[in-house]
Amino acid sequence: MPTDTVSLLMLGIGAALLLWLVVSVFRKLFGLALIAALVFGAYIVWTNPGLLAQTLEWIGFRPAPYPR
Repeated sequence: MPTDTVSLLMLGIGAALLLWLVVSVFRKLFGLALIAALVFGAYIVWTNPGLLAQTLEWIGFRPAPYPR
């Protein structure tokens, strides 16, 4: 382990950059996973009429009656 100031500074800067890179990648992956989960959930609700009706009722949406 180096003890001179310049080497320690470079190691600290390198560690900070590596940590920033890892956090950035994980944030991007988490965002993509969240978007994928929302899209998958919307697909499941859209393709299941019973679940779609239950979801629409849960959010308070009342469909307009059919015209006669």
